[in-house]
Amino acid sequence: MLAVCLGMLVLRVMAGFAAEGAAPTPSCTCATARAENGWCEAHELGFVASVEIHSRLLYDTMDAHGHVLDLTTFKCDTCKAAIATSGFCPQHRIGFVKGLAYFSRLTYELARGERRDIAAISCPTCRKNAVSLGWCDKCRIGSVGPVAIHDRQAFDAVAKAVAILREANRVSESCQVCAMAIVTDTTCPWHKITYKDGKPVPPVP
Repeated sequence: MLAVCLGMLVLRVMAGFAAEGAAPTPSCTCATARAENGWCEAHELGFVASVEIHSRLLYDTMDAHGHVLDLTTFKCDTCKAAIATSGFCPQHRIGFVKGLAYFSRLTYELARGERRDIAAISCPTCRKNAVSLGWCDKCRIGSVGPVAIHDRQAFDAVAKAVAILREANRVSESCQVCAMAIVTDTTCPWHKITYKDGKPVPPVP
């Protein structure tokens, strides 16, 4: 996946040079992008779980909308069970919802959540949480932007993943590949830094 993302970055840069001065200025879609985990071409901003993402590589790595895969090719028993139950395989970091594969716990839980109209939420705590992130003890609902999560354990996993995404977004200002490694628990080949749970892993002596 790392090689694919690096290739995407190179192709995106090349395409940008080729199209410079040729395309009209796109209109702002930030409002829709925030609501739908999308990307605004006008401002070069993406949104996942209401986190404003400045790196297109990091945004693409999050893959918020899932993938259609041939589910019969999976050999892992945990993956097979996850496919059958709309579950998540922690070993391979893949979750399955309605036949689509999601490559992070964050995007998997967002896909499983209930999308709500924020203006229609009557509980003031839930309405406040729906602007960003939070848990309402009264309603027993966690909010990640407009997505409601009814399981506390799942919400806690999402809250942890959102914190890691925010850290990756901060790091992307200096290295987009490190940012990608942070959210995928992999290694940045440029800086030789391996990440786990959003933090650098100390090198082995």
